Amino acid sequence: MELSLIRFVIAAVLIAGGIAVMCIATFGVFRLNTAMKRMHAAAMGDSMGIGMVMLGLIVVYGLSASSLKVLAILALFWCASPVCSHLLAKLEVMTNLNLEDECEVPK
Repeated sequence: MELSLIRFVIAAVLIAGGIAVMCIATFGVFRLNTAMKRMHAAAMGDSMGIGMVMLGLIVVYGLSASSLKVLAILALFWCASPVCSHLLAKLEVMTNLNLEDECEVPK
């Protein structure tokens, strides 16, 4: 009985923490003024928030086939998110003529 309560508390803390991180990242996306800053806030929040939620789900499921599926989804997301962020940043660099005024660009 004690072990299931401990697992529940750990899972609840991880899932609630992940949701909080994603909510803060969403607030940052709406609050920041340039596309590059918004992209950074979204990418960081996604990586940590989804990771914490998925880890909480793994604690809920225990060691099972469902846990392996959740790990596969997490690995796929962690591979896809940086690629999407890179493509968005490349698009912003190519289309924004005033990028040097908005962001620090090394010369």
